[in-house]
Amino acid sequence: MTDDTTSRDVHAPDVTARDARVRERQTLRTARYVVVGEEPARARRIWFVLHGYGMLAGRFVRPFAGVIPADTCIIAPEALSRFYLDMPRADGGHQQRIGATWLTRESRETEIADAHRWLDAVYDEVIREASAAQHTPPAVAVLGFSQGVATAMRWIASGHVAPQQFVAWAGGLAHDVPTHAVHARTFAHRMQGERLLIVSGTEDPFATDAARESIRATLDRLGVTYRARTFDGAHHLDAPLLGTLLADFTPDA
Repeated sequence: MTDDTTSRDVHAPDVTARDARVRERQTLRTARYVVVGEEPARARRIWFVLHGYGMLAGRFVRPFAGVIPADTCIIAPEALSRFYLDMPRADGGHQQRIGATWLTRESRETEIADAHRWLDAVYDEVIREASAAQHTPPAVAVLGFSQGVATAMRWIASGHVAPQQFVAWAGGLAHDVPTHAVHARTFAHRMQGERLLIVSGTEDPFATDAARESIRATLDRLGVTYRARTFDGAHHLDAPLLGTLLADFTPDA
């Protein structure tokens, strides 16, 4: 919690300034993350994996089952905003499917800041646990899927995490990172040595030529070199490829 000086008036897009003024204030809430594989205290490799739009962390990690190496820990933070995926129904059936989102266009900058504070808190807790039990810090990687790609990119550009590998799976890059001088430099520095891997499915409807060109142009603008891999499939995590990436990740890769 911060003091009341952080409260501020912001523009309310659906009312006139004369009618109402919206005030934003930080508040304390409970969030969650999922741990799969080895415990952080015994893991040599730790992956922070960020889910896509409309997903929950517990469901997102299902493709990891059976492909996690023995020395690897998967940490899946869940986005702060959960919602019902279906429209309300009189019988309550819409309450069966729940998802989460990292942000919307409403109060976008505030939601980005909230997400980064949450991700930094998870990272600090996990790395503190691992470092307290091991003489050598674990290798750290980040994977973002779909909406989680842009969130992960912003986090790397301005947060505590400096991964030895970043896998951007089936998602677009954060277009606001290149326009922020400090964040652009930080991201480029942390991605030196082809630490960035772009993954997409051959049948992914979002992986169009235009999307690939946008990614290439953004990374060229940042001066970031990258590798790319594809798999036979659509907009989802591919377990065999996922297992290969987890097994191949080593310190200083």
